[in-house]
Amino acid sequence: MRKYFDYNRGYGDDVLNNVIECALELARSTYEGKKAADYEDKNKEVLKGIAKYAVTGTPSEARFEADGLACLKSPMVRNNSTFRDQFNAVLAQVVTAIVPEVVNEDFERYIAEIKQVGYGDTARFQIESNDLFKVNEKAEGVRRGVDQPMYDTEFTVNAHPIEISTHIDWYPYASGTFDMGNFALKIARSFEAYIFLKAIKGMASASSNFGAAYGANGVTPTLWGTLKQRVSAANGGMNVIAIGTEIALSNVSLQGNFQVQIGEEMNKVGYLDQYLGVPIIALKNVLVPGTTNGSATLALADNKIYFVPVAGDKPVKIVFEGNEVAVEYDPAHTSDTRMGITVTMRVGISAICGAKYGTITL
Repeated sequence: MRKYFDYNRGYGDDVLNNVIECALELARSTYEGKKAADYEDKNKEVLKGIAKYAVTGTPSEARFEADGLACLKSPMVRNNSTFRDQFNAVLAQVVTAIVPEVVNEDFERYIAEIKQVGYGDTARFQIESNDLFKVNEKAEGVRRGVDQPMYDTEFTVNAHPIEISTHIDWYPYASGTFDMGNFALKIARSFEAYIFLKAIKGMASASSNFGAAYGANGVTPTLWGTLKQRVSAANGGMNVIAIGTEIALSNVSLQGNFQVQIGEEMNKVGYLDQYLGVPIIALKNVLVPGTTNGSATLALADNKIYFVPVAGDKPVKIVFEGNEVAVEYDPAHTSDTRMGITVTMRVGISAICGAKYGTITL
């Protein structure tokens, strides 16, 4: 996803560009847990910048110059249709710029194939057969056998809208205490978590169709090595990597070798960086939305390790339609003190497996 929804600074004027870049800096510092001492001051400047852009060309432009953010306490200012449209346009660009910051890059690199299409277009994925060509013996003068295609078929994936309904509280905003960095970051992380959950579900479902030969229960040198060889051979001898959560990967060790268990690598990160020639890569987990304050359910299971060919056909297909997040005014969730908004992306997700991958269940 990092390739998509990247904000292009050439679009818009300097005021808009500076606001977006400052908001991105706030969100990044929040995401990394490294808020600077002047975070609150910078946040207030971002709020002022968004409001200043939003009042441009409205009857309240001069009022904002005189009163600053405090003028937003007046319904006459914030209920103006031009103000709302321009406010949402800036907010959409802020969220658009932040989305790539929270993406699980390892997941994208090894599992997901991502395409971006224009509005109304369909993404097409050409899936290559993993079978080798059959070599036939034939007598002199006999015509050759049937044609053996490289590709089985073409699959299409269509995007559909996914949305978040939320609101802006005007009084905290007018007082300069509304945390724009955290607000935009939460929206971006929510979209990322949704896409990640759907992709993992599709991948887990697809793996059940591969057959027992591409699965193993538990970790032993024999099970690990055999599965690695099968996945590699099924994908033309490609190198194979193992991916999973840190907890799942911590189960991988040389059986009975106590020195490996307490070695430097295990003590430092909790899992080996390589086992029997297979590089091991941990994926960052995400919480299932809606469970944060309850069961705190994680998306990736801690009892699954996947063997994935490094250059094979990726099992999860993701398509983004358009190149921006849309923010719209929602009158049904708007009162005198808040403005309801709907944040929308157009995304399609499907699991289409042309290459084989393996699954270890712990």
